[in-house]
Amino acid sequence: MGSINADGSENQHQQQLGISDGAAHLDKYPFITEFSELIADLSTKELLTLMTNQQKNLAKAIWEAENYGGDTEKAKKRLSETHGPHWFKSIRFKDYFRPIREYYELVLILEHQRQWDEQKKFAKINQDNVLQ
Repeated sequence: MGSINADGSENQHQQQLGISDGAAHLDKYPFITEFSELIADLSTKELLTLMTNQQKNLAKAIWEAENYGGDTEKAKKRLSETHGPHWFKSIRFKDYFRPIREYYELVLILEHQRQWDEQKKFAKINQDNVLQ
């Protein structure tokens, strides 16, 4: 995945570590692939039952920040401004306006990672206490 420079061009030589970079995450976060597959198979309604209100609000806030406040008309207006009035002939709208479900999954994956980090920290503390 390239990064985008201030002038809008992509730098193909830089890479960012993302949630989907499985090889880099497998050692640090066991079962991340299985967890990702599990939540991908759940309905959105089922996903929401797994989330706290705080997690739902976080997912919505990130989604709104990245998707024109969640307003499809704002997104279409912006695409018209940046790509001309016939933007829909050369651009797929779904590439510029992502479903909120993806953000629910993202927040659950981040929570999964946070729990592994906490578990590892707790295990290290216990190991240090045993060695003393």
